[in-house]
Amino acid sequence: MNEEKQGEYDWDNLLGMGVFSVISDKVLYLVKDSSFGPNPPLLLAISVEVHDNWVGFHDTGRGHQFFGKLVKETKDGFIWHRVENTLEEGIRDFGMIVFKALTLEEYNSKVRPLVEGTVPEFNSTEELYEFYYSNFAQRGYHY
Repeated sequence: MNEEKQGEYDWDNLLGMGVFSVISDKVLYLVKDSSFGPNPPLLLAISVEVHDNWVGFHDTGRGHQFFGKLVKETKDGFIWHRVENTLEEGIRDFGMIVFKALTLEEYNSKVRPLVEGTVPEFNSTEELYEFYYSNFAQRGYHY
């Protein structure tokens, strides 16, 4: 699919179609980490890197790195199986982490009410992604 909008992907249309890989460092993901139980904290991910045995990303405060493996790509994101070698327990299975590409509608209903401070109004998913990428993709000095 090669739809473009002013040199960038038209995320509103492409996400709705679900016909391309959504693993991208420019996509803003809503992250659901099963290791937190049924009510995980809200976590956003931008500047995502997926490698053979680890995934790294930035949220609005710092970088994160989780070891494990890619389970599968979904129509709107991907699923990561987190397995870490911990000092206390040795190899530990932390379960699945779902990375779901966030749409503007989901952002406005699920995320915006929880954001502290002033956040601009976005007219498209693309604007949302560009804002988070330009403001938070370089947060933290490492994963």
